[in-house]
Amino acid sequence: MENNCDEYGSFDSTYDEKPEMFGHPYKELQDYFKNCRIRGNLLDLGCGQGRDSIFLASLGYQVTAVDSSKVGISQMMNKAQSFGLQVDGIVSDIENIKLEKKFDIILFDMLLHGFEKHIQFELLNKYSDFLNKEGILCIVYPDDFKAEHFMNMLKSLPSDWELLNEMTIDDVPKIEDEVIDFKFKMMIVQLTR
Repeated sequence: MENNCDEYGSFDSTYDEKPEMFGHPYKELQDYFKNCRIRGNLLDLGCGQGRDSIFLASLGYQVTAVDSSKVGISQMMNKAQSFGLQVDGIVSDIENIKLEKKFDIILFDMLLHGFEKHIQFELLNKYSDFLNKEGILCIVYPDDFKAEHFMNMLKSLPSDWELLNEMTIDDVPKIEDEVIDFKFKMMIVQLTR
């Protein structure tokens, strides 16, 4: 599936050059979802080349993966097919995509922090409407942000939220030519209505 987002394909040439640019899913993310009691529909926003989507589909989640890169989505779909996995890949920017169903889990892996605060709020507001009752948000972010930053935004929405877990991610794959001088955090928040 494809929405019009030609202006957003900035990672296409990078993904062409580096088919496994972001490496494997974080061990902490893998461990959490292997043991997560919630199964069902999962939306992976800003999925890139699909490292999380492929892994989550292998656990039995029905994954819808969205990214603005046509190359990233194509690479993910080819990999999913080679593993015999079903992933619904959508080329679109996350601000303008039109969705037709709700999800049990929505994943923002290293995505939200890249937007201005008012856009972060708009995205959390928009996607909370696509979360099933008692569904969860999984947000991965650099540790110069705190869970309270996102929780304060969520608490200002008309729904009720509970922070279930916050953890430090130590298993960060190394990206070629990139020095990472911060840690990542992952928070799990449940919609309680």
